[in-house]
Amino acid sequence: MRRLSEEETTATLITYGLDRPRGSGFAFHDLARNTSYDWHAHDYHQLIYALAGTTQIESERARYLLPTGRAGWIPAGVRHRTLMSDIEGASIYFAPDTVKDGTSRVRILVATPVMREMILHALRWPLGASEADPVAASFFRTLALMSEEWLESELPLSLPGAMHPGIVRAMDYALGNPGAATQAGALSAAGLSERTFRRLFLRETGMGWQAWLGQARVMAAMALLTEGRLVTDVALEVGYASLSAFAKAFSQLIGEAPAAFRRRAARR
Repeated sequence: MRRLSEEETTATLITYGLDRPRGSGFAFHDLARNTSYDWHAHDYHQLIYALAGTTQIESERARYLLPTGRAGWIPAGVRHRTLMSDIEGASIYFAPDTVKDGTSRVRILVATPVMREMILHALRWPLGASEADPVAASFFRTLALMSEEWLESELPLSLPGAMHPGIVRAMDYALGNPGAATQAGALSAAGLSERTFRRLFLRETGMGWQAWLGQARVMAAMALLTEGRLVTDVALEVGYASLSAFAKAFSQLIGEAPAAFRRRAARR
């Protein structure tokens, strides 16, 4: 995993031209692999679609999982960092006045077939194209209006975040491999005693470590199921020795059984 510093992240954004956006919108095809971008923000709203692989988006409020076939919404001005594993992503950037979103909150969205096709179609228009091409300008305005409707289709793919450096390190450790994560490993990553860790974790997230880890494991399972992995294999990979225990935890959080989720994801 290549981890970019804040300075390296800024330099990369400048190389892509994302520090000087213009026009009603533009598209960007990010081919980065196994790259972690440090904290940054965009002047434009970003709609990112995961063509392949899975990425994590972290804001100052929470952490989000963006699996294959889903879309992520990052409002203009919201500081965030992204951890892109083996992913291919397509992003659309919208001028702030084209989409009404007063929430300032990252969201993971259901990606309808129409959304996917429009995002892929938009890739023909890079930065600056909407200023010179009236067809591009019209397309991005239409896409922006449709995005307001799509923002209502939020998926429960977020985890509470933290500001305390030790808790953040523990979270990074756990999300690297949720199935193998343990409290002992989290304590080591955080550099804290068990008592202090428990107190700070509850204060930072509003939930206990085990509950947070359980939710992280279910989120990881969703990403694997979206890729078509077998339910039994996924259960073991995310840390469940019992298939029934995995199905119960998954259903309680997501509202449907893992097998049903897998079938629905395959149809998208």
